[in-house]
Amino acid sequence: MKLKVLGTQSPYNTKRHNCPGFLIQEGENLLMLDCGSGTHKMLRYPNDLQKLSVIISHLHRDHYNDIYNLQYASFVFHNQKRCNNAINIYVPKTPISINEDIKLESNSFAEYHDISENAKINIGNMEVTFCKTDHPVETYAIKVTSKGKNIVYTSDTSFSAKEKIIEFAKGADLLICEASLLEEYGFPEINSHLTARQAGIIAKEAKVKELMLTHLWPEENARKYVKEAKKEFKKVVLAKEGKNKKIH
Repeated sequence: MKLKVLGTQSPYNTKRHNCPGFLIQEGENLLMLDCGSGTHKMLRYPNDLQKLSVIISHLHRDHYNDIYNLQYASFVFHNQKRCNNAINIYVPKTPISINEDIKLESNSFAEYHDISENAKINIGNMEVTFCKTDHPVETYAIKVTSKGKNIVYTSDTSFSAKEKIIEFAKGADLLICEASLLEEYGFPEINSHLTARQAGIIAKEAKVKELMLTHLWPEENARKYVKEAKKEFKKVVLAKEGKNKKIH
């Protein structure tokens, strides 16, 4: 599997950074995990639409805003006979109004699927499974496994879901973990997001091989997140737009 970082920041994108998104390639298949604002510009059109699946971890705008760009692009290229395969879009069932808004988009060449904690998806050689996290809306951590290797993406979560995520991510080759907060600001232990140190604790207790931090506050010095996470776990990297990584 090959991973490309599409976006790393929240709650809004800036000149050099996009909201959350990651692209996994396995063979000819492409799997996009979240499509926050700005991520659509990182794809190659129309080629990447031909074998594209998109999983939206939860229906907060910083994680799904660009789905409408992808829908319209698929519609246009299909009409031009330059895209023969519908993109597959996987979304949580709630909030119902947003789920339906995405599915009812008429200018789209796509097929739609709901996800749940018990869902299992096969995309080429990739198997995708889910773990429900603790967040204000229905939200899922996502595990992508292929040929004995796996990538786990936590999406957004409270530390109250720590034990579930540790079990889900156990032994992962790469854990892509949100680290929205820094403990220096005095956030309570249980919040709707993780501190960088909490991300490090999860990585350490799950015994993952590498931790990649994402979902960072735009105005903050990104090196602070790495420094804080390394108090608990040493092999930490920062997610950066355009960065490619092979999972061997």
